[in-house]
Amino acid sequence: MKGLVKKGLLCIILFLNMSTELIAQERREHYQRIEAIKVAFITKKLDLTTEEAQKFWPVYNNYQKELMVMMRKRREDRQKTDIDPNEKINADLTYESRMLDLKKKYKKLYLKVIPAEKVLLLYQAEREFREHLIKQLKHRKRD
Repeated sequence: MKGLVKKGLLCIILFLNMSTELIAQERREHYQRIEAIKVAFITKKLDLTTEEAQKFWPVYNNYQKELMVMMRKRREDRQKTDIDPNEKINADLTYESRMLDLKKKYKKLYLKVIPAEKVLLLYQAEREFREHLIKQLKHRKRD
């Protein structure tokens, strides 16, 4: 009897582990699809030359990586329950300041590889893409 219980528990644990891995993989694939659509959207809006694209995309990808690290850290900090509310407010303000610093840093780097007009188009394209995603999510929630 004990052997059957152990085997049953082992099967349940393996099943849950596999389910968690599948969900994580689906999330990664979903994120990658969104990123691919975003790249196409930005490419179309900026109308980059081949030379500009070769210089721009590595800089933009580095920005995205730094941004993701910062956002992950913010999310982790927000989930902490043992922190004083005042400390949470200060942490949020610090995050906002770091986000602004990151944007300023990358504005300078973008200007080294594309003209200012295209940097402005980049910011507009990012905003439009975000708004489009939000509309899509709202539409899906209604359905």
